[in-house]
Amino acid sequence: MVDSKLADSRGRLLVCFDFEGSHGMPHELPYDLDKGAGLILDKLAEYDAHAVFFVVGRMVEDNPDLIRAIAAAGHEIGLHGYEHHHLSRYDAEALALFGMNLARAGSLLADITGARPIGFRAPYLLFPHFYRREVYALLKSQGYLWVSNREVRYPVELLRPGLIPMRNAWRGRDGAARLMNNRLLLAPLNVELLVKETFAGSPAGRLRWLLGKRLPFIRDGLVEVPMYAPIDCDLLGLPTPDSDTPDDVLAYSQAVFTAAAVRPGELTSVTFHDWIVSGGNRLGLLGDILAAARDGDMAVSTVAEHPDWLSSAALCPVVIEFG
Repeated sequence: MVDSKLADSRGRLLVCFDFEGSHGMPHELPYDLDKGAGLILDKLAEYDAHAVFFVVGRMVEDNPDLIRAIAAAGHEIGLHGYEHHHLSRYDAEALALFGMNLARAGSLLADITGARPIGFRAPYLLFPHFYRREVYALLKSQGYLWVSNREVRYPVELLRPGLIPMRNAWRGRDGAARLMNNRLLLAPLNVELLVKETFAGSPAGRLRWLLGKRLPFIRDGLVEVPMYAPIDCDLLGLPTPDSDTPDDVLAYSQAVFTAAAVRPGELTSVTFHDWIVSGGNRLGLLGDILAAARDGDMAVSTVAEHPDWLSSAALCPVVIEFG
């Protein structure tokens, strides 16, 4: 059995999927949800890896057999909103309706899988502030234990092919992505986080957090697990499910993801959208990060498998509550 403590030399990787199908896909195109999910599940099984699937609530209602298959394969299922709407824009009436819908989806998920969801990621990450007190209070009241909405902008995103005229400017001499470990640019890229966020007590405290290991923290009674790497659309854009990604963009994304997936002795995570990674020529990216994690002796597992993470001093060394 894998030791669940983070204090040893083995790192922990959370592989997350914003599992939203056509509900979150910004394309009016047919999408074969079962096929895409099957490809993802087969790739995870190939590496004996368990992942976190943040599923849109309506998909739980519409696809119970698929949800059952995901859970039966040992993966954690959290919720990703109910209809993939911007929760940051909801007024009190819409938020109350959302709460009822979320509770119903959570109960159905428990009926299907035998376990209520404990993790939640908001559609669009609650952009632009990546937090809303009313939403967190609602989640807490429904028994959720952890969330993952706090996005961090990373310097490596500045060299995405297509943003600058030089095709391979992102690639260092060793083939790795330039700026991958650059800390000088973290602060200017995350000014809003430093100035407008409230965790860690002050901008100086948040700067120390940003320049450090960016450990999870407790917000409104929920463990907030931040983004430890750009999500797939930050690197790949928003391709259609049936289109291929250019080779240089694919190589860049592979370099960023595989480096982010291996942080010995630390917690890290990568995030994919089902309709992006299962489509075109992009499924190999999932295999690449799983292979990198295996070779780097990273434990790929879920929060639900190790609930003690949620109260462990190794995972959450600082408790930050809000009045």
